[in-house]
Amino acid sequence: MTDDAFLGHWEMDPAENRYEAGQPPRSGSYTIEPEGDAYLFTMAWINAEGQPFEMEYRTTPNGIAYPYENPAVADTVRTTRVDTYTLDTETTKDGKVIATGRRVLSPDGQSMTITQSGSGPDGTAFTNLSVYRRKISAG
Repeated sequence: MTDDAFLGHWEMDPAENRYEAGQPPRSGSYTIEPEGDAYLFTMAWINAEGQPFEMEYRTTPNGIAYPYENPAVADTVRTTRVDTYTLDTETTKDGKVIATGRRVLSPDGQSMTITQSGSGPDGTAFTNLSVYRRKISAG
């Protein structure tokens, strides 16, 4: 998994955000690290009001639904490695799909487009799109 193009640190390009639900973050970062056969996702962002948030979760990209680490948010998460450049995630709560995510890498591996889809509390469908650029570490 160490030669996996998804691994690394990514910085959000706020000018590229397209949100149908909620306000896009002012800034954000996304780190994907290997943990055996799994990924450790660590996300940090500053919301539209300037408040900082962080979130972390683990998932294995084998198409199997596993219990989500925070059952208040979701019951299961299923991550599927579609191909070298595409990673899909589906989360469920109470037996229903509540959100899907698709991460697509550019052919050069330097940008990642994340499309999140789901339904709001009133049942209205939405799609939010964010673009991240690979951050090259100095050193």
